[in-house]
Amino acid sequence: MQLLAPTVFIALIPLAGIIILLYLLKLRRVPVEIASTFLWRQALQDVQANTPFQKLKRNLLLLLQLLALTAIIAGLAAPYALAERLGGKNTVIVMDASGSMRATDVGSSRFEQARGWARRIIGGMGRSDEVAVIVSGARSHVAAAFSSDQRKLLQTVAGLQPTDCATNIKDGLLLAMSLASRRPNAQVYVVSDGAFEPLPEVSGSSGVRFLKVGVRNDNVAILAFEASRPAGAKEHQLFLRIHNFSKQPKDGLLSLYHDDEIIDAEQISIKPGEDKVQTFSLSLRQTGLLKAEIELQDDLAADNVAYTFAETAGATSVLLVTPGNLFLEQALLILPEVKVDRAEALDAETAATVGEQYDIVVFDRVTPPDDFGGVPALLIREGGEGAGSLASPEISRWENTHPVLAHVNLSAVEISSGRALARETGAEVLAWAGGAPLIVARDVPGAREVSFGFSFLDSDLPLRVGFPVLLSNVVDWLGETSTGIGQMAVRPGSPLRFRTPPGVERVSVTTPDGGRQSAALVERQ
Repeated sequence: MQLLAPTVFIALIPLAGIIILLYLLKLRRVPVEIASTFLWRQALQDVQANTPFQKLKRNLLLLLQLLALTAIIAGLAAPYALAERLGGKNTVIVMDASGSMRATDVGSSRFEQARGWARRIIGGMGRSDEVAVIVSGARSHVAAAFSSDQRKLLQTVAGLQPTDCATNIKDGLLLAMSLASRRPNAQVYVVSDGAFEPLPEVSGSSGVRFLKVGVRNDNVAILAFEASRPAGAKEHQLFLRIHNFSKQPKDGLLSLYHDDEIIDAEQISIKPGEDKVQTFSLSLRQTGLLKAEIELQDDLAADNVAYTFAETAGATSVLLVTPGNLFLEQALLILPEVKVDRAEALDAETAATVGEQYDIVVFDRVTPPDDFGGVPALLIREGGEGAGSLASPEISRWENTHPVLAHVNLSAVEISSGRALARETGAEVLAWAGGAPLIVARDVPGAREVSFGFSFLDSDLPLRVGFPVLLSNVVDWLGETSTGIGQMAVRPGSPLRFRTPPGVERVSVTTPDGGRQSAALVERQ
């Protein structure tokens, strides 16, 4: 037995004291003359008992009044007892909220059919039954904990909506089975169209029942849409992959948009089960959002549209700090969309503001100022005597998978002298001379850095056909202030990771309905 308001008993003491005090006070009596007191001895005793603050005698009325007061106080304290619920059924409903549940092959949508299943299960509850509801999309969560309140459960189901994400039904089932394991004889219902991989973990489980929605698979979907711009190229290459899941051939119109302006369109025909790949070359003048849309008749419109981000590189401004290097200067000048200024030295005052004027600084055999930083830089060291010096180093291996050395062959490069580079925090060695780092890249947020342990003038590298490609790679990688979103494929519901340019403090996100959300950037430690 427990009490909801035990503090009410505090009032029992003063109230009981008031009742007892009334019995201790002297009663007011009306004086009456009588012939004899023989028959009034009991009355005389009462008079003595009612003298103020005399010892109380047994009084049935006082006892009844105190008992009544105690009963009233006990009622106000709201006593209750916990008891085991007997005879009720426990049910967990897992609702598939993936993008395929938007298909309209049954009524308004598959999700509405699933909602109907959930309503029937809840409507069939007994007085002691309890139901929990789980929503399974990209992530699974409990929409309604175990409850016997039918009205509340129906309101929860009515408020659920499908997403455009793929479902992680395994997590939803594991969550449901975890809830069910705490209840005796619990039943799990999975309401889905079955658009997920088989789950051997739960197959054959007697406590899990699958309720199928949807009757056919008449759908054409855009499975991939990516935009890329090769180094030094002016045109973007678009890659589009379309699949026909239906058993019938499909004809439709494929349209491409750049910032909601149509830029290309063509008729397409897709055979049943065909995986069709479309490629396009586009010359874009400005960064913007690309949209691919297929217009045809199928049961799911959400996957007929795909988006990607295309970034155009503006002119990259480069400051070349060198005592003189015609090969390097000319190689930079011939790069497309690169503007080069030259200086023989960089003092501390200029270094403090160089990032406001230039995207990249190249130090050719010049030591950067001590306070230089925050600007992407190419550091070309000079060989010679001293610690770390290398005589006629030979490049033994290099990382051609790194963007800086992509499509670059460093075999048999002749170098007269060089210097082993230090491996600083965050540094990645791109080329070795034996065991000595000779080319190193550091990916520091907002201030990438590429270092060469030899002067180009002390090698035959500028005479090789790959030298312009190497410099183009270096400039592209150092000047990559883009987000990189256009180079990645992201599924709905997945986290999006991208790099922001230096100085950006807030990011604004435009949602598909045109709304805007902003968030402050937090520096990662």
